[in-house]
Amino acid sequence: MIGSRQLEYFQAVARELHFTRAAESLHIAQPALSQQIRKLERQLGVTLFERDNHSVALTAAGGALLEHADRILSDLAAVEEEMLGWAGGVRGRIRLGTARGLMAQLARVLATFCREFPGVEVELRELNTEEMVAGLAAGRLDVATLAAPAAPGDRRLASHPLGTEPLVLVTGPRSALAGRETVPVAALDGQDLVVYPAGSAVGEIVAAALAAAGARPVQRFESREYSTARALAGVGLAAAVMPRSVARAPGPPVAVVGLEPELYWTPTLAWSAGRRPGPALRAFIDFVVGHAEFAAPGPGDRCGEAAGDNSDV
Repeated sequence: MIGSRQLEYFQAVARELHFTRAAESLHIAQPALSQQIRKLERQLGVTLFERDNHSVALTAAGGALLEHADRILSDLAAVEEEMLGWAGGVRGRIRLGTARGLMAQLARVLATFCREFPGVEVELRELNTEEMVAGLAAGRLDVATLAAPAAPGDRRLASHPLGTEPLVLVTGPRSALAGRETVPVAALDGQDLVVYPAGSAVGEIVAAALAAAGARPVQRFESREYSTARALAGVGLAAAVMPRSVARAPGPPVAVVGLEPELYWTPTLAWSAGRRPGPALRAFIDFVVGHAEFAAPGPGDRCGEAAGDNSDV
């Protein structure tokens, strides 16, 4: 019978694809780890890793086992967390993924949550929507703030919306588009525009709007980070589309312009529908849902103005 420790060893090597780094992460000697992996392969009767002097790669059997290992170890962690909760007080660990555009709001919520629930350890990773959905499905994440609602009909996830916010165009303060209240999406045809890589929900919203408007911007810059996109826009190299709260945050001075038609993103709190939340995760979900930090800016907020480091933003 395969033990949980064997699965932990296998998972570490599968993640690192390097025996020495995996051994260091597990705080064991590399020869001992190699021996345990060979023992597991003999036990299962399959080769889990292709090895040579320079690289380690998962075999097809290894890839299949990794999916099971992720799920089993996640379930074991959830059982331990739930029992700790029943033992007294809310305790445990939460592996949280978050969309980059929500970091400012989420940081405030986390600060309050950690004060109220000191027995809960929160591990945070910034990821794109595609990576978070995969992490939730595989059990690598317990909960995530996605940049878009879960796909209709996807029964793997339970979710709760965290409000709706406009996406805006960010340009250099001296660009031709600066100072305008709004610009049509079609006007981005031929403009230099920062794009976001595959898996970005905001990137997909922008790409769909450009296609619908028949606009083909020049896409010389790609970034996973809004801060990078804003820096490029601020010096006039390219425009960028991002959530309005991100565009208004302190940073390099930029002009913030509305889009016609308006584009929106709908951040969503999501967790696995196939696993019952333990006390720590249940407390976190209820806490986030019950707070107003994620509410969209009010109708009195205007675009077509400058944003930057100064107090007159």
